[in-house]
Amino acid sequence: MTVEIMITPDLPMQPQIFLAAQALLDGQVIVFPTETVYGIAADALHDAAIEHLIAIKGRTPDKPLPVMVADLATAETIVDPGNARALAADFWPGPLTLVLPAKASLNPACEGDGTIGVRCPDHPVAQAILKSAGIPLAVTSANSANEPPATTSLEARRIFSAHDVAFKILQSTPTRGQASTVLHVTPKVWTILRKGPISAETIRTYLPQGTTLCENS
Repeated sequence: MTVEIMITPDLPMQPQIFLAAQALLDGQVIVFPTETVYGIAADALHDAAIEHLIAIKGRTPDKPLPVMVADLATAETIVDPGNARALAADFWPGPLTLVLPAKASLNPACEGDGTIGVRCPDHPVAQAILKSAGIPLAVTSANSANEPPATTSLEARRIFSAHDVAFKILQSTPTRGQASTVLHVTPKVWTILRKGPISAETIRTYLPQGTTLCENS
């Protein structure tokens, strides 16, 4: 049975956050808001939890799951920011996902061709869960495959059955609704895989000398 928690500005989060983080550590799946859309999360090192997340999403296994971390220091334990470190330092926490060379082994569903897509969210609930759990989380948008992601508490409440998710943490206001910018980083080429709040013009100001910026159409 799913436990639903409505977060309001005057409701202390800590007891609820602790229980949600413990559910993640126990291999369960939870839903929570980020500044972009609602996300569905599992421990990025827990094989059974990742399998469950993929199954209830209906997500194809060849599409790597993004990973969320609390901060840049944690990101650097699993990926190498390389020449995008300054960009990460300035825009994390925030709506920027960087696809970077992997340094640590997570569940294979989180890796693609030796890379991991990493984001540090700018949302108090997401940050509190990441810090309380103390682990990298596989987090993808809270929706069934090919459906729009949930951006309101009503949409998040309706998605997934009561046996699929241990906790749903909801908020009274909608999220911003725009998914993060996704940037694939290599030493010589940066490629915008998905356009989002961080524009190509902004990214270009961080482009190292001798590196090209490409935009997928």
